[in-house]
Amino acid sequence: MRNVTSHILPAAIAALVFAVLAVAVANEAMLVGVDAAISDGVQALRSPATDWIVVFVTLLGDATSLTFIAISVVIALLLRRAWWAAAFSAFAFITTPIIVKLIKSFIARDRPTADLYAGVESFSFPSGHMTNSTVIYGALAIFAAHALTGIWQKATVAGFILLIALIGFSRVYLGAHWPTDVIGAVLLASVMLFLVAWGFDQLPGEGRFARPFTLVMVVMLAVWGVYGFITLEVALDMYALDVTPEGTIEVEPAE
Repeated sequence: MRNVTSHILPAAIAALVFAVLAVAVANEAMLVGVDAAISDGVQALRSPATDWIVVFVTLLGDATSLTFIAISVVIALLLRRAWWAAAFSAFAFITTPIIVKLIKSFIARDRPTADLYAGVESFSFPSGHMTNSTVIYGALAIFAAHALTGIWQKATVAGFILLIALIGFSRVYLGAHWPTDVIGAVLLASVMLFLVAWGFDQLPGEGRFARPFTLVMVVMLAVWGVYGFITLEVALDMYALDVTPEGTIEVEPAE
């Protein structure tokens, strides 16, 4: 297999930085002021006109929509006999949620808004929403880098990077996570993405996987449309938060 060292070293660095951040988060006093200040600033931007847009963006990172997209990626790679890329992608997609849950249970950090989720998902660090989104949409960016060429390649990769950033912003905007939860999620996801990139580096070259990548894009857009249509109204109620003058976050009572 090619390019082993070039992927293991940056993955190890990302893992180390994540571990340092996790220790700082576990010692709540170290980061609480910074987290609260950034969260208050972001949530001050909330308005009814933008809430539905941000909620729709966050729905693109929900587990249900990501599952369908992840399955389509693996199937497309298997159909093209890209065994290493399919295997490493599947491994990352399956193990990432498990790792996130284990870390959440160990650190047990409270979310900015209580009662949004139950069980282990009631804990905040790292953001599972952001970790899984970064792994799957990051894998799609890597797929695009190997499947497309020229301006389409650059635009598609940039588009996925922007999408990941917007999903991270949405989690803070909606009061679902602290900023350091999102940063930790990106670091953890980066470790998995270096593994995915290693698998994709075994592909024979650019431009030879454009058709399966296009099929994955069709599936992704269909999932976005259907899932958004079905769940947007419920999600708007779920994330209907008020930011008080004191800077605390409260969930509006259901009518």
